[in-house]
Amino acid sequence: MSLQKVLFSPVTRLSGLLSVELSLDDNTIVEAAVSSTMFRGYEYIMRNRHVTDAVYLTQRICGICSTAHGAVASYLLDMLYDNDINENAQYLRNIMLGADFLQNHIRHFYFFGLPDFVIMPKRPPFTDQNCYDCRLNAADNARLAGHYIEAVTAAEKSHQLLALFGGKTPHQHSFIHGGVAAAPTADKINQALYLTRDIIKFIERYLLPDTELIAECYDDYFHIGQTQGRLLSFGLFRFGNKNQQLLWKDGISENNNVSKPRLELIQEDISRAWYKRASYEKPSDIYPAPYKPEAYTWTKAVLYNGVHFEGGPLARMIINGFYNGGTSAMDRIVARSLETRLIAELVEKWLNLLTPGEPPINQKTEIAQNRAISVIDAMRGPLLHAALIKDTQVERYDIITPTAWNFSPKDKLGKRGPAETALVGTYIPSPELKYVIPGRIIRSFDPCIQCATH
Repeated sequence: MSLQKVLFSPVTRLSGLLSVELSLDDNTIVEAAVSSTMFRGYEYIMRNRHVTDAVYLTQRICGICSTAHGAVASYLLDMLYDNDINENAQYLRNIMLGADFLQNHIRHFYFFGLPDFVIMPKRPPFTDQNCYDCRLNAADNARLAGHYIEAVTAAEKSHQLLALFGGKTPHQHSFIHGGVAAAPTADKINQALYLTRDIIKFIERYLLPDTELIAECYDDYFHIGQTQGRLLSFGLFRFGNKNQQLLWKDGISENNNVSKPRLELIQEDISRAWYKRASYEKPSDIYPAPYKPEAYTWTKAVLYNGVHFEGGPLARMIINGFYNGGTSAMDRIVARSLETRLIAELVEKWLNLLTPGEPPINQKTEIAQNRAISVIDAMRGPLLHAALIKDTQVERYDIITPTAWNFSPKDKLGKRGPAETALVGTYIPSPELKYVIPGRIIRSFDPCIQCATH
C-alpha cells in the first residue's frame, strides 16, 4: 500500500508558524517532519551590541515567555559582571518569573488546548471548529467552554501581577543584571497578594477540576503521543548571591536515572535545518541556507550527549518528584496544570517574605570575564543563553530554547526529535481525525516556534 501524505499547515493555536508533514501507512503515522517556517535571527541581531542590551532585546524573541529570556540574560550578565544579588531581589525576580509562568500555563490550557476537547460557541474565534471526537456531555461541555472566559481574567491578573514589579508586560523592564530596579513597596506587595490569591482560587476552582475531567474523558491520550522517556531540565527559580542555588533541581533523566546536566555535552546539529557553516576553519559560524535540499526547518536539532531529550513541565515535575507518570500527550497536559498550582503557591509565599523598601539592585560597572553561559527552565523547558564579548560588545550570542529541544528535526543519523517521535506510531482511525489527533499531540508540548528559530 502506498504511503498517504498529510500536510498540516499551518498548525493553529500555538505561538509562531509551524507546519507538519505526516506519512501514513494503513492509517498509522510512520514518518513525521515538524517544520518551523519563520526565521528570526536574534543571535545575529545581538552581535556588536552592548552586552547589557541582551536583557531587553532577547525578550523580544517572544511575547508570551519574554520574562524567561530576560531572566536568563540577567543571570548571564550577573556572571559577566560578577554581581552580588541580595535575597529581596531574588524574591522579586522569582515572583515576576513565576507570574509569567502562570499566565502562560493558564492561556495554554484554555486558549490553545481546550478547543481540542470541547465544543466552543459557534462565533469568532471558534468558527469552523473541527468537533470530531469531542466527548464531554452537554452540561460539562457548556461549563468548560464558559471557563474560557474566566481564564481571560485569570491570565490578565497574572500579567497585572508581573507588571506591578516589572513596569510593563510583556517585556518587563526591571528584572535586570544586579537585581531588580523596582521598589517592593507595601502597597505593591498587598496588590500582588490580592491578585495571586485570586489566581490560586481560579486554579483550584477551574483549572485543576477541568484538567481532571479532560484527563478522565480522554484517558486514551495517556497512551498517545509518547516519547522515549529522556527528559531534561535546567532547574527553576534561582536564589543565592551568585544565582547558584536552584529551588527546583536540574537533571537529566534517562532510563529512570537522574544525573546533573553537563553543558559541554550539548550539541547543535544543522543536518536537516536551513543553515550552513561558513567554513571548516570556523565551524561555529552558521548562516541561513533557505534552499538547502535536505533541510525542512529553521530549527536546529539540539542533542545532549548525542541524543534527543524532551523538556517542559512534565520533565520538571518528574525530575523533582512532583509527578509520577508517563510521557504521553495527556501526561504533559496534566503535569502543566499541576505545576501551575505549585508555582502560584510559591509566588504567594515569596510575596509574604518580601521586605518593603528601596529597589534591591547593585550593578557592578567593570566586566569580570569575557564569556559566560547561563541556563534556567522557561515555561516550555530548558533555556540557554551564551555570550562571548570583547570589552562590552557582543561578538557572539547563542540561544537554545525549549522548543528547539522538543521540535528538533532529525539529526545527522536520522534520529527524530521529541515531537516527531511522539507523532510516529499514532493510529488515525478515520480521515476526519487526521488533524485532530496530531494537533492534540503537538499542542501538548506548548510549542513556541518564534523562540526556536535562531
